[in-house]
Amino acid sequence: MLATIALGAAQSPWGVASGAIARHLVATSLTILRGAFLANYISEKLVGYLGGVLFLVFVVATLFGVF
Repeated sequence: MLATIALGAAQSPWGVASGAIARHLVATSLTILRGAFLANYISEKLVGYLGGVLFLVFVVATLFGVF
């Protein structure tokens, strides 16, 4: 985001906005395709459990000042 703001100040705002929108479109599309592919191999329940475990790991790491 900061790079987009800096680039918008130095270059054409319309060009920067167009590039940022195009990049977001590509990134979102790839994420959706990867998610659809992984949904064939990983259950939704497993994703929920993994997300919960990662959340707890980050909580503990934050409490101990790792971040």
